[in-house]
Amino acid sequence: MNRLFFGMALLGAAVLSSCSGNKNQQAEENVETTEAQVKPEFLRLNAMVTLDPANSPKVIELAKTLIQASLSDKGVMEYDMYKSETRDNKLLIYETWADQPSLDAHSASDHFTSIVPQIVELGEMGIDQFEQVANPETAGKQIRINCRVVAKEGKKDDIIKAAKELVAASLNDKGVIEYDIMSSVTRPNELLIYETWADQPSLDAHSASDHFTRLVPQIQEMSESMTIQQYYK
Repeated sequence: MNRLFFGMALLGAAVLSSCSGNKNQQAEENVETTEAQVKPEFLRLNAMVTLDPANSPKVIELAKTLIQASLSDKGVMEYDMYKSETRDNKLLIYETWADQPSLDAHSASDHFTSIVPQIVELGEMGIDQFEQVANPETAGKQIRINCRVVAKEGKKDDIIKAAKELVAASLNDKGVIEYDIMSSVTRPNELLIYETWADQPSLDAHSASDHFTRLVPQIQEMSESMTIQQYYK
């Protein structure tokens, strides 16, 4: 995989919402404001890996080595991998960089150039490019949401159970493109609700749905924190 492919950046801005952009949830104490709200110039990558489930353990071990090395790189803000709890053939590399030079240096590093080709040999990797827009209500924009959840001690399995119910129901909502719950491969209590919507009206209808308004408060109650980041395409 060349540097340009992996270097496609998601220029992000976080929004205050519950996991799907419901503005009425802004006052929830366990929903955090992220740095992206005051510093939107960082680079965000979501790289989805689709693979034979038999290769998953090997890819995760490679990723752990890559993560450990990359977290020492200049300009790194976040670097992790998440494993889908609903699809055994999906892994997600999730990373944030302070600027393009930092990402370029990472892409040229020994750990990147030696490990990433091994991962690509074992699975197909794809990156969507989403970005901040001046008006989040702009018609026709797809919406990507990364909702990072830190579970309270002993509550991770309960959150996954509730989130799987939310995923199953949400995949029937109009305008949904992707919806999944994923677990960090390096941080035992961290989860990611990963969503893509066709447009803002679809997201708004989802946020008002019975399954959303019933299950999201349950997930919040079992969480130490939620961090929500929203992007447009």
